[in-house]
Amino acid sequence: MTERNLPLEVPAKRVLRMALCTAVLGLASTVRAEDLAEAQVLAQPPKVERLTSVEINRPAAYAIGDKLKITVFEHLQPEARDGEERRDIVASAIERPELSGEYIVQEDGNIYVPLVGSVAVAGTSFQDLDHALSSALSGKLNGSVRVGIQLAEREPVYVLGPVAKPGPYKYIPGMSVLHALALAGAVETAPQDQWRLLDTAREKERLLKSSERLTRSLARAAVLVAERDGSKPATKRLFELVGPPSAKSRLTEADTFRQVERSKRKKQEAAIEAAIQSYVAELTIQRNKLAQVESNIGDRNLRVDHLSKLRERGATTDATFYTSLTELGDAKERFQDAKAVIAQTEHRISDLLHDRLRITVEGEVDREREIRELQSIIDEEELTRAAVSTALAQLPGILESQAASRKEMTLTILHRTQWGMKRRPAQEDSVLEPGDVLQITPAQAARVASQ
Repeated sequence: MTERNLPLEVPAKRVLRMALCTAVLGLASTVRAEDLAEAQVLAQPPKVERLTSVEINRPAAYAIGDKLKITVFEHLQPEARDGEERRDIVASAIERPELSGEYIVQEDGNIYVPLVGSVAVAGTSFQDLDHALSSALSGKLNGSVRVGIQLAEREPVYVLGPVAKPGPYKYIPGMSVLHALALAGAVETAPQDQWRLLDTAREKERLLKSSERLTRSLARAAVLVAERDGSKPATKRLFELVGPPSAKSRLTEADTFRQVERSKRKKQEAAIEAAIQSYVAELTIQRNKLAQVESNIGDRNLRVDHLSKLRERGATTDATFYTSLTELGDAKERFQDAKAVIAQTEHRISDLLHDRLRITVEGEVDREREIRELQSIIDEEELTRAAVSTALAQLPGILESQAASRKEMTLTILHRTQWGMKRRPAQEDSVLEPGDVLQITPAQAARVASQ
């Protein structure tokens, strides 16, 4: 090293030291930043894994429980030589019925095909199974083989848990958890049970109407019993239900209506009594007229006797005598008419007296019948009020517990595989497969089970 280069050595070392310090500081800051990011990630709650594009676009595959209708055709046409026309391939294809038929994918995920044996099907795509069966059978038969596979039936998906309509639902290709929830009514009933609220409103209206009918029946029965027994109305139960002011109002209303009924009956009785008095007066007149006619008949008899004696002596003419006889006959006829009118009047009076008695007796019978009917209504409404009141007293707690249990739900899919049932957490966009069981559990119950 020359003296000329010596002064440059010190600045070069300083630059190197500064670069090393900067690198160390940068590395330290990078480590601290990575630690901070890792801490933030760990502090965040774990996220449910979403479906990837590979999972979404994966080809359709068979599942355990699928019913397959497999038709096997064997092609017996020999290969066409040079210069020969190739015949229709369908004309030389024959079905092999001993190989064709319906096959169900068993719990181990396989089906058993004659000449081939067990064939793995669960999880195999439609195209792969077609190719695998064709290749396996071609090696066992003389000619080439074509296989037709039709998916005849698939197992449903099952929804269990606190939903409106739990149970099995037909599987649809691409079916998701949200589809199953919508079919089972979980989406509609998640905010609240509107039908339960409607039932509650109807039960409250029923209780109100029952109470109204009960109080009116009690007031009516009290008024009728008091009228029958000649006592004061019994108001204890009525006071317990609505209180003294409302009870008095009900009794006043029932008594007013009863007074109207009694007034109507009294008017009918008064009308009958007036008719009776009228017929009695007419009967008196008819009887007086009958007495006059009877007296006239006596006079006519004396005149006929007198004229008969005069006729015997020749002191009167026959014409005078026969005229007297005619007048006597007219008098007797009027007498009979008067007696008939009197009999009719007496009969009318008898009918009116019977009607008056009938109205009185029917009023008492109707009152007794109504008292019994009212007592039956009272007993029935008492039972109705007790039942509805008990149901309404328990309903708020039931609704609150159900609403709280539906705030958070844990979704779990039980998937059947050839190695047994597998449980995996799910979300609304998780894809279901045939035979899957979607289990809906309240979050609180899930936490207790996990503990």
